[in-house]
Parts: sequence; structure tokens; C-alpha cells
Amino acid sequence: MAKILIVDDSIVMRRNIVHVVTQGGHEVVGEAANGMQAIISYADLKPDLVTMDISMPKMGGVEAVGHIINKDPKAKIIMVSALNQKQLVFESLGKGAKHYIIKPIVGEKLLEVINEVLKDNEGPEEEEEQEESLEPGFSIDNEAGKFIVRFNSHLGMKDHLSLDTAVRGLLFIKPLNIEFNFEALDGVTEEVLEPIIRIGSTVKKSGGNLEYKCKAGSKIEQLVMGL
Repeated sequence: MAKILIVDDSIVMRRNIVHVVTQGGHEVVGEAANGMQAIISYADLKPDLVTMDISMPKMGGVEAVGHIINKDPKAKIIMVSALNQKQLVFESLGKGAKHYIIKPIVGEKLLEVINEVLKDNEGPEEEEEQEESLEPGFSIDNEAGKFIVRFNSHLGMKDHLSLDTAVRGLLFIKPLNIEFNFEALDGVTEEVLEPIIRIGSTVKKSGGNLEYKCKAGSKIEQLVMGL
């Protein structure tokens, strides 16, 4: 059972999510109607997971995610989004949100996502994960219609789920152009790189265009060419 904070400016939506998560065996420890309340409630309640609406008055979900992750990089946040808010979802994932779900909420799907996020970083690999930097290992920008995924020195195994979720959230865009940019890195282990390559193959299989940009002659370039 997880302790969950629900953030949404709609009372009806909060009640719907409360019903779903409590029926799923979890405990709702608090509710917030905007991003500012969410930041305060998170600090006070220390929930295991947050469901975060994207569009809210005073402070939206994207900005709130940034504040919460800055204070607690281990925070588990699921974005609740309308169908036309894919870019904001993408920004949220780049700031450290773990997953997202599209409205209207389907109870089984929400519980599936919650359980997936709760399981992430648990089990035998937890100790190894704690040794990694908890800062996000990549950022995402939309530059003239091309989505640039820039990897940084914090890149590690912890980033695969967020990257996979972010990329899959863009597959509806036609044409889709993505660049995986490793120029800020001198090297990365094959263990970390291989799942990123597999995520990239999802783009190609969906008909999207994917480019890799690395430092010339770097180990990363050799690994990318060899995988």
C-alpha cells in the first residue's frame, strides 16, 4: 500500500482518482488544487507517489514537478494530462516526472501505471541505483520541429523508464524527428547505452526519424555504431 497525494484543480477529478486508488488498496494522504499547494503538501506529507494534473491555476503541474524534484530527486510523480497536452507531458518527464496518464481516467490503467512507478528502483538493483546521481540524466527540447534529447553526466540506469515513456508519448506526431545528443558526454557504459538504443529503435519502427550526435572518435560513437 502506498501513500498518495492527489493534485488537481477539479474536485470531481480528485474524487474519481481517490476512488480508484483507494479501491486499489492505496491510501490518499492529501489533496491539492494547484502546484503551490502540491509543493507544500509534498513537503509536509512525504507521500510515496503523486498524481499531478498539468493545467491548474496559480501554478501548473510542470512547474510544480520541477520544484518537487529539485527538493526530492527520488519523488515519484505521475502526470495527468489531456490528449492535447503532449508537449507539456514531455516537459514534465524531462523535469523528472516518472510517467503519465491521459484523461479520461480509466481506473485499471491508472492503477497499472501507479504500480509500475512504485516498483521502479525497487528490488535487487535498489542499492546500485542509490549510488547513482539522482539528477535527471537527460533534457528534452523542441527545436524547429525536432525533439532534441540531450544526455548529461548524470545519465544512468535510472533514466530508462522516463526516457522510454517520453519517447512513446511522441509517437503520435507525424512526421516525428528526434535527435539523441551525447555531445556533453565523453563516455557511457554499454549497459546504460544499450537500452537507449532499444528505445531509439521504437522510433524507427514507428516510421520516425532518429539521429545520433556524439563527439567524433568518442567511445560513445564507437558503441552506437557497433550496436
